[in-house]
This record gives sequence, C-alpha cells and structure tokens, in this order.
Amino acid sequence: MDTVFIVFLTIFSSAFGLFYYLVLKSLYRVKLPVLWPLFIIPPFMVVITAIVDPGYVPFACLVNFPILLVLMLIGGVVKAIRSKNSIWGFIVFIVAMPLIMITWPYGIILITAFVILREILTPNSKNTFYELQGVLPTSKIRSLAMGLVEISGKTILIEPVLSAIKKVPCIGYLYKVDAISTDKNGKTSYNTISKETVCNPFQINDGSGIITVSGDHLELIDLPESKYSYSAGDRRFQLFLLEENMNVLLIGKATNRNQQVFIEKDPSKDVFGVATYEHVQQWSLMRPLQKSFVKYLLILIACISVILTCEVTVQENELFFSFTSLSELFNLKEVLPFNL
Repeated sequence: MDTVFIVFLTIFSSAFGLFYYLVLKSLYRVKLPVLWPLFIIPPFMVVITAIVDPGYVPFACLVNFPILLVLMLIGGVVKAIRSKNSIWGFIVFIVAMPLIMITWPYGIILITAFVILREILTPNSKNTFYELQGVLPTSKIRSLAMGLVEISGKTILIEPVLSAIKKVPCIGYLYKVDAISTDKNGKTSYNTISKETVCNPFQINDGSGIITVSGDHLELIDLPESKYSYSAGDRRFQLFLLEENMNVLLIGKATNRNQQVFIEKDPSKDVFGVATYEHVQQWSLMRPLQKSFVKYLLILIACISVILTCEVTVQENELFFSFTSLSELFNLKEVLPFNL
C-alpha cells in the first residue's frame, strides 16, 4: 500500500466520528460526555491495521460503512417504536438509506427534492387549514350556509375543562412534552415526546349571531403559549390555552341536525381547526415569501443536479458541458437484462 494512500484513509476515517455522533444523538438520543473517542477510534484501527498488514487498510476504513448502516437500521426501529410511527415510515427508511449510500451524491439530491415536493403536494392539517383560509370567504353566522365554512369572532365558554398544568379553567388546551438536548456548542434542541389536545364544545359570536362548535377532533393551531409553561431537567412542558373572549378564526363543516346548527369536522376535507385571528393575518402576510423560497430552492436543487451530472472541460479558453446518460451514470447496462 502506498504511504500517502494510507495517510489519506487514516484522515478520512476520522470523519466517520461525525456520522457516529449524529446517529447516536438523533436516533438513540445518547448524550456522550466526551466526543473525542468517536473521532479517534476509526483512524486508530486503520493505523493498527497498517502496522499488522497494510493490505487490509481499505477494509479497516470502509468497514465503518456497514457499521453505520446497521446502527441506522436498528436506530430506525428504536425511533419508530419510541415515536409510535407507522411501520411504513420505517420501511421507507430501510429502503432509502442503502439507496443514498449507493447513489451518493445523486440519491440525497433526489430524496431531498422528493421530501420538498411531498410537503407541497400533501400538506398536513395545519397547512390545509391555512390554505383553505386563504380561499374561503368569511361567512356571517346569521346567514351561514351548510357545508364547509369559515367564521371569525369571539369565543364563549359553555362548560370549562381544567388544563393539564395548574388546572386552569378554559375551553380547551394543547399540552406538549418535549425532550431537551444541548450539543457541545451550547445549542438547545427540542424533540416532542407526547402531545394531548382536549376541548369542550363552545360558542362563537361574530356580532351577527352565535353558533355552537363541537370540541371533538378540533385542532388548536398556533395558540399563544400559556404563562404556566415550564422546563424541568431535560423536559419542557408547554401549555396552549383556548380561552373565553379570544378573537379566533375557525374552519369546519356547518351541520343542521335536529333543527340545531353547529360546526364539526369536515371528513371530506379532513379539516377542523381554530387559530387566533392575529396569527392568521401574520401567516397571510408571510405566505408569499415562503412560496418564493420553495420555488427558488427547487431551482437551486435542479441546478446542483445538472452540475453534478455533467462533465465540464476547458479547451482554449472555452467551456464545454457534456451530459452523461442515466445508463452510463449508474452503469445500468451491467445490471439490466436488456439493452437501453
């Protein structure tokens, strides 16, 4: 083995310490008092191998790849069980990680683009609420039509519910418990462990009339954080209250049942949420900027993909670009049983 190559692999193997740290922290939530062993052990094994048998130096360096893969797979199982995620999410994780490693760096670009597009094409209930808010006209309760509606007004308490912290009487509350972690640079991050939403039926008065709102399956969106939130040890306990006389905007399905009109969840649109009117106005102001950011981000990803997949040569002060076909890029001709 060439000495320069052995030195390069020794230095290169130390970079695996960063990946070990990220895997242990994000998937296993392991807090290490010292980090230097992660960066010292891989190059130390390479040096020992070079002394015993230099021919096995590449193996001593590259063996970190399968070790990381196994740690990621096991960590995916642990995180899925801890977070109670769907088994399909774990299956996608198992399939995606080998593909990223085999097709690097093109795989990570494609997956990043897929995640962004999925976020755009399949928004969550919160995004659906804000998107519908921008389309639906605000209806008056006095002339409310049946079906999907948007109303705005002051909340009226019917029967109070006691909050999870301090037992505060309110219409409803969102209670979150987060795990607190701090890296070596002092940066604090939060990971949600549990979340609970409780809401009783209440009423809304918009000046033209009063209507009852069902509390079942109601999502409390971007409510102001209560003063009763606190942190203890490595946990943060947050409380968001829906209280009486709050100026809110609500989207749901107006239903007439037994000559009584009330608002409940719309199963077809899968939306039923309430947010403070001030926050909705702020979101409407920032939304165009967010759309511009996503658009330019996709353009940037496309440009990076083109740069990585093309060959650039300079001849007599002229720049030439040549693009490699997909079959040559991934060498599919040797894998597929037919000609491309």
